[in-house]
Amino acid sequence: MTVQIDGQQIRARREQLGLTLQEVAEKAGVTRQYVNSVEAGKIQLVPPGAARIIETVGLTVTFGSPDSDQFPKNFFTYGSMKPGFLRAGIVEGSLPVGHRPAFLAGYRLYDSGMDYPCLVRSDDPRDLVHGVVYEFTDLTIGKALQTFDVIEGVDDDPPLFCRHRTVSVVLSTTDDADQSAVPCWVYLYVPSVERLKPVKDGLWVKEKGRRK
Repeated sequence: MTVQIDGQQIRARREQLGLTLQEVAEKAGVTRQYVNSVEAGKIQLVPPGAARIIETVGLTVTFGSPDSDQFPKNFFTYGSMKPGFLRAGIVEGSLPVGHRPAFLAGYRLYDSGMDYPCLVRSDDPRDLVHGVVYEFTDLTIGKALQTFDVIEGVDDDPPLFCRHRTVSVVLSTTDDADQSAVPCWVYLYVPSVERLKPVKDGLWVKEKGRRK
């Protein structure tokens, strides 16, 4: 899932309210140049700064998802399968062609109390979950997902996680301002998270999930 930004709509709303670029920037806690980039359509996603601009001019956001006939070749992981963590070797053994840091907007992460976190949907686009997107090929993605389904307990009775299609924001390894949206697979936690604690900042860093 990604949040779609219409820069022209934001500009029109700002002008309707009689606000300057600088006034919106100050209210949103960003720079004037950043507001201008959002309005010009150069930023299509919703990092926190863009979300604050949307709120400042009083607009709402809408969520999108991959087309129904799309089969993503990317896999977003936010816990023990991230590079350097306990189950990273399983992903590496599935022959990805590369990976990049990424985040999901509109999701929330919880601590299971064990060696993995739990991802669920959120109604708030400001909720961000940080992780990594692994890229696979047409030939390797199917087999990789079969392996991940077993690890995540997709076919357990009852299931622990379910496989879900969404859109992640992938960051450049050299410039965090360089972002692109990619369709990907991610695993959502099925049981209730009512008794679980949220993971601070949506970033799983627990040492017990790291390789020794």
